[in-house]
Amino acid sequence: MSNPSNKALPYLTSLRGSIAALASGSASSFGTLAQGGITARLVDYMFVQETVAKQLKSTCYESIAKLLPDAVAVLGSSGEIQELQKLCAANDPSAFDRFLELSSKMQSALMAKNDEASNTICKRVASIETRYCHDLEAAVDAQVVASEKANQGGAAIRNTRSYDEQELLAFIRQHYPDETELGIEKSGFISGGTSKFTMLITLKNNKTLPTEIVLRGDAAGTFGGAPVSYEYRLIKAVYEHGGCVAKPLALEESGKVFGSPFMLVEKRGGASIGHMQNLPKQSNPALNDDIAAKLAALHRIPVSAFGNWINSADRPTSAKAIEWIDEGLRNWLPLEMPSTVFSTAFEWLRRHADINDRAPRTLVHGDYGLNNLLVEGNRITAILDWEFAHLGNPAYDLGYYRCMAEPLSSWEHFLECYGKAGVPIPDEDQLNYATLFASTRLGVMTCQVARAFTSGKETGLVGAMVVGGNYSDMMINRIGVALDRVL
Repeated sequence: MSNPSNKALPYLTSLRGSIAALASGSASSFGTLAQGGITARLVDYMFVQETVAKQLKSTCYESIAKLLPDAVAVLGSSGEIQELQKLCAANDPSAFDRFLELSSKMQSALMAKNDEASNTICKRVASIETRYCHDLEAAVDAQVVASEKANQGGAAIRNTRSYDEQELLAFIRQHYPDETELGIEKSGFISGGTSKFTMLITLKNNKTLPTEIVLRGDAAGTFGGAPVSYEYRLIKAVYEHGGCVAKPLALEESGKVFGSPFMLVEKRGGASIGHMQNLPKQSNPALNDDIAAKLAALHRIPVSAFGNWINSADRPTSAKAIEWIDEGLRNWLPLEMPSTVFSTAFEWLRRHADINDRAPRTLVHGDYGLNNLLVEGNRITAILDWEFAHLGNPAYDLGYYRCMAEPLSSWEHFLECYGKAGVPIPDEDQLNYATLFASTRLGVMTCQVARAFTSGKETGLVGAMVVGGNYSDMMINRIGVALDRVL
C-alpha cells in the first residue's frame, strides 16, 4: 500500500488551486459558485474518508468473514482465501484495496461454478460492497448538510481553447452566402462534456439564421464517443424524420477554422435539470410522460433512414455489447480500483450478452439522460449529444434512463407512457440487462476520472467534482442494485 499521506496530495493540490482562483477572482471561467461549492464538497469528502469510511470498511471485513466458511465449503481452501481470512481478522482499513481484490477473485471462482450454492454466496458478496458504497454516499451527503457547505449546483465539465471569431464568421458566411451583413455579436464557451467543445454564438444582422447558434467541436478526451462529423449526420437524419433535435446548420470537417472539426446547430430553449449522479428532487410526472414519448419517437424512426453508415449497422446487438464490455474492462483494470461489484457485473454481462438480440433493432441514442435533454416547463425541447448513437436494442436507452425516471414519477409510469407512444416495451430480462449494462459503462467512465484525480494526473475542477461528489461509490452502489435484480 502507498503512504496514506501521499493519497491526500491530489486533494490538497486541487484545494490550493481552487482557493487561489477564488481569492484572485480568476475562477470566473467556471463560475465562482461552482468552484466554491465543489471545493467545499471535496473537504467534506476527505473528512468522511478519514472517519466514517473506516468504520464502514470494518463492517465489510466482518460481513465477508461470516460468509467465508460457506465459500470454503463450495470452493475449498486456497491460498487466496486464506489470505482473505487473515485480512478479515486484521480488519485493517489501509488494506481495503487488497481485500476487494481477493474478494473479486473469490467471486469469479463462485461464478465459474454456477450452481445454486455458489450463486447464493455470489449474490451476498456483491451486496456487501454495494451496501458499503450506499452508506458512504449517505455519509458524505450528511456531512455536507451538517457543515452547511452544500454545493449549489451548476457545476459543469468544460473544455476551452483559444479561437478566432472572425474565422468562424467567415465560415458561416461561406456556408450561407445570402447572409451578407452577418456579424457575431458575442461568443463564448458554455457547459459541455469532457470530449467536446461547446460554444454559444450570438449573431447580429442575420436574415435566415437564428440569432443564437451552438458550436460543438471535437476535443481530445478519454471518455468520448464518435466525432462531430458522425453526430451531425445522425442529427440531420433524425431532424428530417421529426425527431426532437436542434436544426443542423453546418459542418466543418477540416479542422482549419477552429483547430478541430465542428458542427453548428440552432440553439433551442430550455435547460438541463440534472444528470445520472444529480437526480431531480421533485416529482414531475408530466415531464416524464414527454421524455418517454420523445424516446419512443426516436425508436420509431425507420432503420432505413440511417443506411449502412450508422454504428453497428453490420452486426448483431450482442456483438456491440461485447465490444463495449471488453472496452470497459480494458479501461477499468488499469485503474487498480478492485471491486467485487464491477468484476461480477462484467462477467455476468458477457455471459448473457445474447439477451440483446431478442428485440428488433432500432436507433439507440446511447446516452439518453437528463444531462442531454433540454427541458422547458414540462416539455423536452431538444435531445443533445449523439456521439454514442447506434443501431441496437432499444432497451439500452430505457435502462440508461431508469434511475432518472424514478424520482420524476416512477419506472412503471415511465414504461407505461413509453408503450402508449406506440412502441413495444422490451421484456424484463432485456430491461434488467440494459440497466446493469448502462450503469456499468458509466461507472467505468466515472472511475477513470476519479482515478486520474487520486493519482495526481487531474487535479482540476473535473476531478474535484467527481471525487468530492463521491460519484464512483455512487455508481458502484447503483451497479450493485442492478446486479441484485439479475443474480
